Amino acid sequence: MKESAYNNNLVEQISKFLQDYMIKNNVEKLSADQCADLLAERKILDNKVGPKPGYNFRQVLRDGRDGKINMVKGVFQERPKTKWHINRV
Repeated sequence: MKESAYNNNLVEQISKFLQDYMIKNNVEKLSADQCADLLAERKILDNKVGPKPGYNFRQVLRDGRDGKINMVKGVFQERPKTKWHINRV
């Protein structure tokens, strides 16, 4: 299995930022696109690399799901649509 281009320190930074943001702004759930935009604005994770905006964040989520790195806190993947959401925990 190929290793992730991302690491657990980045996952922890992403998790902390998103959970803090949702608590501070009383938000229950964010879409992957919303998360990608927020992370790019704060210069935590680039939003423009890959085939379309938000690709990098979705890759972090896929790598976590596949066990290559830790999961982002609060991550949920809808089935069968496979849309990603981050829930406040």
